[in-house]
Amino acid sequence: MPSTNRALTFLLGIIATILVGWVVHTGGAILKPLVIALLLASMLQPVVIGLKRRGIPPPVTIILMVWLLFLGIVQVGLLFNANVQKFLNSGGDSADASITEPYEETSLDPMAERLELLPGQSQEDLIGETGGWVDIVNKIETRLASSGMAESVVRYAAKALRELPVDRMAGDLAIGGFGFVANVVLVLIYMVFIFAEQAVFRRKILSIAGERHDDAERVLNTIGRGIQRYLGVKTVVSLLTGSLCYLVMVALDIPYALFFGFLTFMFNYIPTFGSIIAGSLPTMTALAVEASWTKAAAIMGTYLAVNLTLGSFIEPRILGRELNLSPLVVVVSVVVWAGLWGVVGGFLAVPLTASLQICLASQDSTRPLAVMLGSGPPREKKRATAAPAGTQSS
Repeated sequence: MPSTNRALTFLLGIIATILVGWVVHTGGAILKPLVIALLLASMLQPVVIGLKRRGIPPPVTIILMVWLLFLGIVQVGLLFNANVQKFLNSGGDSADASITEPYEETSLDPMAERLELLPGQSQEDLIGETGGWVDIVNKIETRLASSGMAESVVRYAAKALRELPVDRMAGDLAIGGFGFVANVVLVLIYMVFIFAEQAVFRRKILSIAGERHDDAERVLNTIGRGIQRYLGVKTVVSLLTGSLCYLVMVALDIPYALFFGFLTFMFNYIPTFGSIIAGSLPTMTALAVEASWTKAAAIMGTYLAVNLTLGSFIEPRILGRELNLSPLVVVVSVVVWAGLWGVVGGFLAVPLTASLQICLASQDSTRPLAVMLGSGPPREKKRATAAPAGTQSS
């Protein structure tokens, strides 16, 4: 009988997970702005508290922050959107024709594409002559053909490049127009009401908790502190990563350096996959505009060194164990949330999964799931097992 109950519970859990996933995917247009507003409010809460201690009323701080956020996000969004359109050159008919042109009609003559600069010409002028990403793909094909590789390998690589969903990914990131402004306004309206209801909402949860008041308060504090620290540290590290890579690209005269730097800053929020995507585009661009492999290797080495130094060494030391997530769980969560909510889901994957893990750890019945999501067994377990050994040895 107990085994039957466990099987039924397991089956119901699977069904509930599928239903929740369907609801999250279907209601993404409503839930995504709300989740972004919650994360922004959580990250900016220390600013409100700090200015309140200096005598500035919270309503004044909130209104000022919302206004500054609106202006900043719209300005940055329009600038980024212009760079996306320039990189894709989506407004040109020639670009659209080139991207759909079959590979067999593309010339493989090494002299068919000019990779050298004329006097007074910049790399961006050269790469923009036929149109952004399309021109980059065409020049890489020419480089591969002139490198002596087998024709079948060249054709396979060219086909893979042409099938890269760069235009679709950039379309997900295109942040211009009325829809973008409407989403920004919706997020900021959510933020205002979240700040207004924060204290009341917290008291409601603690009241519902009843006898588990202390446990509920600890969970809320842990989630808030972990998300604030993660987003704060991740923002600083992403800004440093984007700035360093941008300076190197400017020094090497790589086209679209500003666009790639901003893309690096944004994609650094996505663990593992973000740095790979952000580094691959400038590397392919350097390979397309330069006759030698030197600049492409330099760009690849820069991204590798910066990400290893900041992302794999400095960032974990600063964050410590605030977000106790297994690296495998992080990768899987990015894939799952990106599948549900697209690129935005990739950005939100770690905070959402960390919040879920903290909530699971607060209940005895779900704590085993939280341990499985974590990077290791709880510290108290380690101390408990280590104490008898030390006693016995003494």
